[in-house]
Amino acid sequence: MFSLFFETKHRRALPLLLSFLAIAPFAVRAQNSEDVHAAGSNLLRVGDGSTTDALGNTTDKRYFEEIANARIFFQNFSLGLRYELDDPSEVGRSYQDRNFRKRWLAYRKDQIDLQAGDVSALFGRGLAVNLFESRPLNYDSWLDGLFGKTEYNIPKELVDADMSVAVRGVGGKEDFYPIPISQGALSVADTLPMHISARAINGELGFWKHKVSLGAVFLEANVTGDLLSPGLTAMRNVNQPDFYADINSGEFEGYFEWTQNRTQVTELLGTAPTAKGDTSHTGQAMYGSLSYSNSQFGITFEYKNYDYFRHPVGDLYQDVFSKLPISSPPEVYKDFTFTSITRSTHAVWFDDELGMQAEVNITAVPRWTIDLYGAASSRHDKYNISSVAVDSTNLLPRFTDNGFYPFWETYAEAEWDFNPETDQDYIRFAIHRRSDVISYSPADSSAETKYATTVAAKFQYETTPNQSILAIWEHQWAYDGSILTPDKRRLNELITLQYSFNPTINFGAILDLSIQYENGPYHLEDNWPQGFVSLRMGHSHTLLMSYGSERGGLNCTGGICRVVPPFKGLRLTLTSQI
Repeated sequence: MFSLFFETKHRRALPLLLSFLAIAPFAVRAQNSEDVHAAGSNLLRVGDGSTTDALGNTTDKRYFEEIANARIFFQNFSLGLRYELDDPSEVGRSYQDRNFRKRWLAYRKDQIDLQAGDVSALFGRGLAVNLFESRPLNYDSWLDGLFGKTEYNIPKELVDADMSVAVRGVGGKEDFYPIPISQGALSVADTLPMHISARAINGELGFWKHKVSLGAVFLEANVTGDLLSPGLTAMRNVNQPDFYADINSGEFEGYFEWTQNRTQVTELLGTAPTAKGDTSHTGQAMYGSLSYSNSQFGITFEYKNYDYFRHPVGDLYQDVFSKLPISSPPEVYKDFTFTSITRSTHAVWFDDELGMQAEVNITAVPRWTIDLYGAASSRHDKYNISSVAVDSTNLLPRFTDNGFYPFWETYAEAEWDFNPETDQDYIRFAIHRRSDVISYSPADSSAETKYATTVAAKFQYETTPNQSILAIWEHQWAYDGSILTPDKRRLNELITLQYSFNPTINFGAILDLSIQYENGPYHLEDNWPQGFVSLRMGHSHTLLMSYGSERGGLNCTGGICRVVPPFKGLRLTLTSQI
């Protein structure tokens, strides 16, 4: 839609942006006005080493990533530019176009907010519209188009309920590159792009200063591309209404959202324009949460029932009837901070998954924080060898049958602040248990399962003012049915040590071990040692250097995951804020 917006000639984007960053501060000073200011940042990531595939083959791996952002603010306007060069990228598709990767012009005044160019948006909790970017996954669903929002407070003379009306809208185009799923796991390969044109509007009524909010969303989108298979093009039109309600009384909050995606597809078989076949599908999804919290206690419960498109693995229409890439609802499981737990996390099957999670946070005991958590999910249907559903569940997940791909996990954590005079000194203990079916064969009812039990501890102590030591220990008993070797059980050990001279320098080391033990005595399978140092240079630049081996594994954001392969070698990351 805005293909000519701030367009530059090939190979001229980076010099233009660097000139902008160099000149803007002087231009700001020349204006001598608080209404004008500029900001910029730069991220440079370099890696030189090797990687190993699932079969044990080692290949050279080098990546170079340069990301420069610049923004200038003038009264009610702001201009944003991003230059990006992945030559190649560390993960996923590389971006080597010398034009700006993102650019936008924004206007904000009073209750008016407008943006043209690359835009993001979140309506409700994202069941219909959630345009976001995750650089670690190389995932980007921003639209090239327009975004706008406004809000009007209704005078009390008309309605005595502190009532407001808010309207948001977004529209534009993008070429989206999916992260495919293959063989029950997540592939690192990239597929052909989906060409998406979408527009959506969100209206919301707020009562009593937004203690009660009622909202509606309507999304209309068109998608073209090789959605069925290479050379088998499909054109998809989606109309998707969405409704939500939010009640927030301070200590109590309740939220519910429901959406329905109505899809009409025209198939163009091969290259014959007359070979058409029309088909349609209607799916739905719902999400709800309840929470209560005070100064001593908090509890949260979340429920999901995502039924965008029920289908067996490998269904021909899974890219045609699945949820749109610009929709991304809550994953409904906890994001953990311990590496061993996140490395094998659950990848949400957004098309067909129902589940729940509950978490209790207790702070009533002085200097102690206790966290208790549990989550579970499964798919709606179990299929036979002919891909026909033979059993179903529609409200609660099914755990007793692997054909439903059940997943569950539990977690308990306790943290003790042993020095009340500072918030730097604490020790944390945690235990976690997870079970996840990742593939199922209807022919013989066999399944590949991942399960693990993890115990962990984290200790931080301020040795002197502005100096501290950090130690993390993680021990895990793991089983992975997808491993190609006969020995599928492992003991995983992860030790992290770090010393900080805040805020100037941090240095430390990581030791990651994998130990086989199923058949015969314990023996070391592999190890990944690494040393690192972080140096802050002035107030604007931070350099992170690491050398050694990294194990790799799943990297997830918002329930969307990509497999990051192992890496051995040197990494440099330079972050600058101007």
